[in-house]
Amino acid sequence: MEANVLVSVVMPSFNASQTIERSIRSVLNQSFEEFELLVVDDCSFDNTREIVQEVAESDPRVRLIPSTCNSGSPATPRNIGIEHAKGRYIAFLDSDDTWFRSKLEEQLRLMEEGDAAISCTGYAVDNTSGDRIGALIPPKVTGYDELLSENTLGCSTVMIDRSKVSDIRFPVCGHEDYALWLALTRAGHKVFGLQQEMACYRVAPGSVSSNKLKVLGYFWNI
Repeated sequence: MEANVLVSVVMPSFNASQTIERSIRSVLNQSFEEFELLVVDDCSFDNTREIVQEVAESDPRVRLIPSTCNSGSPATPRNIGIEHAKGRYIAFLDSDDTWFRSKLEEQLRLMEEGDAAISCTGYAVDNTSGDRIGALIPPKVTGYDELLSENTLGCSTVMIDRSKVSDIRFPVCGHEDYALWLALTRAGHKVFGLQQEMACYRVAPGSVSSNKLKVLGYFWNI
């Protein structure tokens, strides 16, 4: 693996006190250790910031970036994190999802061997009780046409090489991650898929992901 590679992990948070420490620990426990974790808090009114700050005091790779006003969407915190990122690679992890220990290591190897600009991995899906309710394994290679019919990229599994992709910004539109993947693949980039589960995606009742009617409206808008 190429030496001196830094991965910037961007994590938006809002009232995530029940889950965020577990998510952060899944990053700190990675077998690949050259990363920075940027937690951008969108004006939580619980003790999310205090939890992050306590972890940051014991590990300098963790940085808390507090927003000055609530945006109501993960798009803005993610964009703020990207602006502060120092790494060549940008990876995303939501504050209620987790990574498996070798996620970064295996994904970086895939990207270097395939000279990939964008990659994603497979992921498991759990409910809030920790029960497995599904999984998704992405195709080996995905382009714009394939993404139009199905979004096979879990945001918490995506990694982007900024030396190959210069404009990374989430639009504020609902399902902004899907909109960004479509924009990047329409520009000609391919997404390489690591066909192993490397993350766990948690679906909470009432979330955007669990509300199929709302999701259909977002897809139509995109």
